[in-house]
Amino acid sequence: MSTHPQEWLPDPSGRHELRWWDGGAWTEHVSDGGVAGTDEPGGDEIPPPPPPAAPDPGAPRQRSGRATAALVLGIVGILVFPVVCSTLAIIFGALALRDIGDSDAISGRKMAWWGLGLGIAGLVVGIALIAYRFA
Repeated sequence: MSTHPQEWLPDPSGRHELRWWDGGAWTEHVSDGGVAGTDEPGGDEIPPPPPPAAPDPGAPRQRSGRATAALVLGIVGILVFPVVCSTLAIIFGALALRDIGDSDAISGRKMAWWGLGLGIAGLVVGIALIAYRFA
């Protein structure tokens, strides 16, 4: 039994461009030139597709751009533009944490948390400065 997901794949029999793999066996559903149809069973045994490639454990992990943005915006929010940059840092930090989830393929969880924390701190500082200015 193959662990390959359901999808259109090149027809291993060579009779058509694509054939539908249902996750367990080849079906009679075929496609040529973008036109779907069915193929008569020809009695030829078609081998299953190879299993999907496992991720290379030695490959470098992808860094989350949103986590990097959250950290930079958090720092800028504390130092320069507290309300705007800090709000954006909170948004990007939350989105980065959502994207990273439990994935081992994406790095940047610490940066996202730091950006989120700095964003919250910068927002508090910004609101305090606004309150002080207009009090």
